[in-house]
Amino acid sequence: MLDCTVKANPAPTYTWDHLKEKNSSSVLKSSALSLGNYTCTATNTLGRDSKVFIVRDGCPILLSPLDVVVEYGASFSVNCSYSATHQFGLSWDGFDGTVEESEEIFRFVDKVTDWETNLTCYMSSNETQCSQDLPITIYKTPDSVFISTVNHRGPMMEGQQYELQCDVHNVAPVQNLTVKWYKGQTLLHQTNFTDTIETPVNETVTLLIRPDRADDGAEYWCEAELDLGAEGPQPHPTNSSNPLSIAVYYKPKHSSSTETIIQDDKVMLDCTVKANPAPTYTWDHLKEKNSSSVLKSSALSLGNYTCTATNTLGRDSKVFIVKDSQCPVQIIPRRAVVRYGDNVSAHCKTSVLHEGMGWEASEGRVPMTKNQNLITWRVPELTEWDIKPFCYINYKIGDKDQCQVELPVTVYKTPDSVFISTVNHRGPMMEGQQYEVQCDVHNVAPVQNLTVKWYKGQTLLHQTNFTDTIETPVNETVTLLIRPDRADDGAQYWCEAELDLGAEGPQPHPTNSSKPLSIAVYYKPKHSSSTETIIQDDKVMLDCTVKANPAPTYTWDHLKEKISSSVLKSSALSLGNYTCTATNTLGRDSKVFIVKDSQCPVQIIPRRAVVRYGDNVSADCKTSVLHEGMGWEASEGAVPMTKNQNLITWRVPELTEWDIKPFCYINYKIGDKDRCLIELPVTVYKTPDSVFISTVNHRGPMMEGQQDELQCDVHNVAPVQNLTVKWYKGQTLLHQTNFTDTIKTPVNKTVTLLIRPDRADDEAQYWCEAELDLGAEGPQPHPTNSSKPLSIAVYFAPKILFCRDWSPLTETSLDSYPLNLYSVEGNPRPDVSWRHKSSSVNSSMPLTRYDSGLYEIIAGNDLNSVSCFMNITVEYAPVFYDSQEKFVVGEDSNITLECYSTGNPEPEMWWSFKNRNISTGRRHINIERATSTNAGVYTCSATNKFGRSDKTFIVEIKDDSPNYILTVVVVVVFISLVLIILLVVLMLKRRKSRGNYEVHSEMQPLRNGDP
Repeated sequence: MLDCTVKANPAPTYTWDHLKEKNSSSVLKSSALSLGNYTCTATNTLGRDSKVFIVRDGCPILLSPLDVVVEYGASFSVNCSYSATHQFGLSWDGFDGTVEESEEIFRFVDKVTDWETNLTCYMSSNETQCSQDLPITIYKTPDSVFISTVNHRGPMMEGQQYELQCDVHNVAPVQNLTVKWYKGQTLLHQTNFTDTIETPVNETVTLLIRPDRADDGAEYWCEAELDLGAEGPQPHPTNSSNPLSIAVYYKPKHSSSTETIIQDDKVMLDCTVKANPAPTYTWDHLKEKNSSSVLKSSALSLGNYTCTATNTLGRDSKVFIVKDSQCPVQIIPRRAVVRYGDNVSAHCKTSVLHEGMGWEASEGRVPMTKNQNLITWRVPELTEWDIKPFCYINYKIGDKDQCQVELPVTVYKTPDSVFISTVNHRGPMMEGQQYEVQCDVHNVAPVQNLTVKWYKGQTLLHQTNFTDTIETPVNETVTLLIRPDRADDGAQYWCEAELDLGAEGPQPHPTNSSKPLSIAVYYKPKHSSSTETIIQDDKVMLDCTVKANPAPTYTWDHLKEKISSSVLKSSALSLGNYTCTATNTLGRDSKVFIVKDSQCPVQIIPRRAVVRYGDNVSADCKTSVLHEGMGWEASEGAVPMTKNQNLITWRVPELTEWDIKPFCYINYKIGDKDRCLIELPVTVYKTPDSVFISTVNHRGPMMEGQQDELQCDVHNVAPVQNLTVKWYKGQTLLHQTNFTDTIKTPVNKTVTLLIRPDRADDEAQYWCEAELDLGAEGPQPHPTNSSKPLSIAVYFAPKILFCRDWSPLTETSLDSYPLNLYSVEGNPRPDVSWRHKSSSVNSSMPLTRYDSGLYEIIAGNDLNSVSCFMNITVEYAPVFYDSQEKFVVGEDSNITLECYSTGNPEPEMWWSFKNRNISTGRRHINIERATSTNAGVYTCSATNKFGRSDKTFIVEIKDDSPNYILTVVVVVVFISLVLIILLVVLMLKRRKSRGNYEVHSEMQPLRNGDP
């Protein structure tokens, strides 16, 4: 048995060279095989190893070494002897056709410069003849190995997918090549090749990476290794690329979103976080702006402080809770995780005497109570996303009289739906091309706890996390780049949204999965070997069947009539070479079947010739038997029959015949046979004179969604059945056309492509390429001629891509809404306008705090007009409402100081009295049975991220005890007034009793007119 079984993990697959049929078994029966060499290759994802089995009969030839591995241009030697007791003659054949006879012969080859070098040792006598081939592997290390990025320059973004490319130049044989990818000293992946081409080729291998922050500064490199088996050089020859150092940009990400700090001189609020570019820092709730990443806790009041680290890629916030180490309350549980709309509860308990404890919260508030040591905050149906309940206690220890502890609450919602789709593509995918798959997760919260996972079947491909601190439900879209191959035909991709809510959250984590997306992959035919030798027999078939999608059609060259079957009987054919070509819409692959008589002792090198029209061509025909004449027949370069040579060459210095069919013949006598021949397949080709692209019946801009036709004209090319016309948009292959015509002379070909451009195609460049795939014997890489690019303009209606709720600061105009050139699409460029409450709005006017509401943004061009609605919430610093600010009351009175403010975001409130905080989070304080110690100035403070405002309240306490001195003074004053009034009256009476009298004479004369 030929036993190739070998241990490996994963378990290997097995392939055999030189068999008539494909066989994946690790064991073969030697009795079922012809004499010769059989190479078995065991392969798994980590590498391969080959073993050569030499099947021979009783021929006693011994070769030393049994096989040769030699570098191109180097020398080697081999010895041929035999182990029989009889006298035989030995001869070498393989270079110049000469025969040397001896009992033991040695061969030294100075320089190996022929890739198809063959060497055979013959043993002969008058009665018998046998031979032994020397397996020769000629190798060449690469001229260069080069690593680069594909379609990208500059820093990479964390979480995005990129493609690296490794180019290996001029290496042979490719089936022994392994390309390995490294990051630092870690092996990431390796690629093996199954092509049987023995001459040097160029190979390009790609690797998809999705770098994270740990990869910043990482060095990627690739290595080409030739594993030539145990007989090859040890260690294996390797060539490495220069390292490619990558820079990764990533946004800030704190290890935790909250941290409780016990106030102390030595304890710091440390917000430092790694990010690239380096972040800047801002703090909320501070009296002054501070850009440091570290603050002293001893310099701060008790309360919550939010630090935000920001760079160009995003931001991340962390809340520091500064508290007194002596606060004697315990909250159970320490953190609450609740589904939106479900009930939630938490206990707050203490073991000390107190003057009151309670819960403050926007839902489920518990009033202060004095006679309990355990109080419960409970909400039967929680519908607030950003709730921040805290338990407070009034007690007296040292200078402290109140403290509080906040309960962190995470409100979550599983997605309404998870949907997978392809981006800008429908229908089957093409093998080796890159596609984008999209996963849409609808209405999920909180997004910073979300992980989106990608699967192919049951294999996890990639996962994406989010650092946004939005607590309300959002929609998220994640994409994945894939490059399917033929093994992915029928594969199912799907994505899953998982909420990891920590140890307090539900276990197992809530997950929602998309329906599977089944993909069809189109791939061109690919035979496992390019040639196969068939011994003519009734039971032996020429089987050209190969897998491809779409299913291929088959054509045969050198047949008398057209046949489309993939299988032919060898017994129905003449001796010679038959080329089968399997073709589908993506490409073609050819295989040469050499039908020969088991006794025909000639070999043609090369087995197939490919020559440019007008160039020179040659081929050797050799034999190792005695003969009566051999020669070449051909319409050009015929070689007359000769009897004294074992190697003859057919040569044409300038081939100008398109359909030439040379064959080598030999006259000999073995059994009933006396003549045989083998034909040399010759393909004569000519590259196109020109390749030209144009539009059909159209000029000017194209309209989105309308169908247009492009035309590619290829002039004067041959042979057309080896021609492929490829259509590209940018660097993306769109379609390709093959031809089955068997015309061998030059022709003109016109190919058309229907396109239906969309907005993404505006300014896209289309071009076509004519490629001649002439098989393994043809020029590598394949000859190509390309058209000039055709740039198209596409007109399309407006589309608003960015339409989200906005929270600007007062005095900001609508012109500051975060639109840019990529937020509103349209060609011609759309005009943008605004409406509010059904009226047009001047976008340059500054917004006030009364302008919040629903706004409509409108974009229009000649093709259409579209709009979308958004809520604009104007943010502003705290503002206080008017209220009584001065209170004058007597002792033992009850006073309520009410402080109401507005602001956006909602301000945090606290009260201070005599430079001490006396309450946090409440809008009023009650003073019961006021005394003189309660008199003074109370300050109510309101703060949000835009500022802080203070309002003062004056409390005066008046004394209600009797004032005897004042009473005496009043009585004395009253009596004095009475006495003064009496004295005045007496004086007036006295004056009346005295009087003034005037005496006149009685004898006075009368005046005139008197009576």
